[in-house]
Amino acid sequence: MKKTCLILLVLSLGFVLAACGSSSKAIPASDMPPWMNDSPPEDALWGIGIAKQSSPQMSMTTAEARARVSIARQLSTKVQAMFTDYNLDAGNVNNQANASLQEEVSRQITNMDVSGARPIQRWQAKDGTWWFLVEMKKSDAKNQMASILGNEEAAFAQFKAQQALQMLDAKLAKNEKPLQVNN
Repeated sequence: MKKTCLILLVLSLGFVLAACGSSSKAIPASDMPPWMNDSPPEDALWGIGIAKQSSPQMSMTTAEARARVSIARQLSTKVQAMFTDYNLDAGNVNNQANASLQEEVSRQITNMDVSGARPIQRWQAKDGTWWFLVEMKKSDAKNQMASILGNEEAAFAQFKAQQALQMLDAKLAKNEKPLQVNN
């Protein structure tokens, strides 16, 4: 009875995990813009965004935003990931049951200024899906990165200066002696 329950539990878990799998359908080539498989020029980064929302305006706004996010991810992405592997053997030699579970979780975090990124192509599919191609010149991306690094360096220099002044104040306070007056 215990073996049957454990087997049913493992099978149920298997069906639940299978149901959670993605069911992404390939997009037919006729439903993609002609520039979809082009490569960006050497001096630029491209981001592609697609969206099909309740209105054409919302679809266009969302697709353009997603394309900008694509560029930001190319410039700076912090990835956090975890993998869990669980295996259970239960029972005895004549009545053995095994359960195994693997789980992978990841998160990508992007925080990047993409000023200068601009839409260069947009295309609407027959089903109302909007596609946006946004381009950012690599020189603009370099300037963005340099300003971030410059800001970080300036902030670090300011922090170190404050730290040095605090250390000086602490030393002066420690060495200060009350002034004695002779009568």
